[in-house]
Amino acid sequence: MVRLGGVFMKTAAARSRLLIVDDDIGTRETLATIFSGDGLDCELAADADAALALVERLPFDAVICDVRMDGLSGFELLDRVKRSQPSLPFILITGFGVIHDAVDAIKRGAFQYVTKPCDVDDLRKMVAGAVAERQPREQGTDSRRLAPPNAANVQFIGDGPAMRELQKAIRLVAASSAPVLITGETGVGKELVARAIHTESARRGLAFVSVNTSAIPQDLLEGEVFGHVRGAFTGAAQSRKGLLTEADGGTLLLDEIGDMSVGLQTKLLRVLQFGDVRPVGSDRSHHVDVRVIAATHRDLPTLVREGRFREDLYFRLNVLPVFVPPLREHREDIPALAEHFFAEARRRTSNSPVTSIGPAALRLLTEAPWPGNVRELANAIERAVVFGTDEVLSPEHLSSVPSGGPQALSWPLRSTTPGTLRRLSQAYTEWVLTQTGGDKPRAAEILGIDLSTLYRWRRSSHN
Repeated sequence: MVRLGGVFMKTAAARSRLLIVDDDIGTRETLATIFSGDGLDCELAADADAALALVERLPFDAVICDVRMDGLSGFELLDRVKRSQPSLPFILITGFGVIHDAVDAIKRGAFQYVTKPCDVDDLRKMVAGAVAERQPREQGTDSRRLAPPNAANVQFIGDGPAMRELQKAIRLVAASSAPVLITGETGVGKELVARAIHTESARRGLAFVSVNTSAIPQDLLEGEVFGHVRGAFTGAAQSRKGLLTEADGGTLLLDEIGDMSVGLQTKLLRVLQFGDVRPVGSDRSHHVDVRVIAATHRDLPTLVREGRFREDLYFRLNVLPVFVPPLREHREDIPALAEHFFAEARRRTSNSPVTSIGPAALRLLTEAPWPGNVRELANAIERAVVFGTDEVLSPEHLSSVPSGGPQALSWPLRSTTPGTLRRLSQAYTEWVLTQTGGDKPRAAEILGIDLSTLYRWRRSSHN
C-alpha cells in the first residue's frame, strides 16, 4: 500500500529498480528506506563512477542523483548515462538550485530537477511517474492502455461526516466528464481525490497523468504540458508528446493551477473549449479527448480580481467544484489516520522499538491544530517512529506537534494572563499559517520575513 496525502492506494505492481546516487551516506540510506518501503529495489552509489558501473551491470527504471559530488557532477553523470540509455528517467536533486540550472537539466534530458529541501511525497510521485514512463517503453506497449500507477482500489481513511460528504461528491463527479476544480489547503490530499475521481470514472482503464505547475519553471511548463517538436528550442533533440497527449482518453490533473502563467492559461482555455493541442514549435494542432481536473490551495476568485488568473478559464474549470476539508474539520478521523500512518511507518522502519501510540499521545494528535493537515500528521508520526526509543509513544516523542488545539490558534489571544513577546509572536505566526492554509511562502510574505526565518522561528518554538 502506498501513502500519498490522506488517501491510500493498494498496488500489486512488480518491483522496479531505482538507483540512488549521493555522496552523503545519510541521504542515500534515507532515500533507500523510503523507496524500499514503497516496493522498489534500491541500489546505492556514493559517486558517479560507482553509478556508471551499476548502470552497465543492472537494468534500472529510474535514477535519483545529487548534483554536487566529488568527481563527476550529477550533470556529467546524466550526460554519460543518456548516451547509452537515453530513455532512462533521471531525477536531479540539488541544494543550490537556480533557474538556469533547472533549464539546463531539462534540456540535457533530465526527467525532473528538484531543489532541497524537497517534499518526500512529491519526490515519491516523481519517481512513480518516472517508473511508469519507463515501463511502457521497455514493454513496447501503448501507455494509454495501461492501468494508471497507484490508481486502483482507492481507500479513504476515516468515516466521519466530512469524509462521507467528500466521498459522495467524488462518486457524483466521477459520473461526469466535465472539468473539475478541487480546492483545499496544502496537505489535505487534493491529488489523491483527483485519482479517486479518475478511478471511479469511465476513464479508469486509461491514463491518469498529473503535473504540479508550480514545480516546473514556466518557460519549460508549456513544452511539458503541450509537447514540442524537434528543434523547437536549443536542446530539443527529439520531439516530446506532452502530457495532454499522453493523457488522451484519460485524465490530466493540473495541480497548483493558480501558479500557471496567464500566457499558458490562454492556451489551456483553447484545449478546454475545442480539445485542440499545438506543440511548441509546431504549425499544426491535433485533437485530444482529455478530462481536465485542476487543483489549487489558492483563492482563484481573488486572483481573478487581481488580474492574475483568467476569469473565463476559472469558469471553464469550476464546472464541478470539490472542496477537500482541512484536518481540523474532521478531527474524529484523526485516531484512524494516526493508527494507519503508524502502521505504515512501522513497516518502513521495522527495527523501531516503538510498538504503539499511548493515550496521551493520541489525545495530543487529536487536539493539535495541524496547519499542514494530513501530510503534517503523517510526517510527525514518521519522525516519532524513526527516532523513538520507547515502546509506547508519549507526548514527549511528539515535540514537533503544535499543541493547544484549535482554541490556541484564535486571534487575538484569549488568555487573561499577559504573556511574553515570544509567546505572542509564536501564536501569531501559527495563526497566520492557519489562515493561509499552511502556505509557508505566503505566510512569510504576510509576516514580512524571509522563508528561512519562518522555518527558524517554528523550529525554535518547538524546542
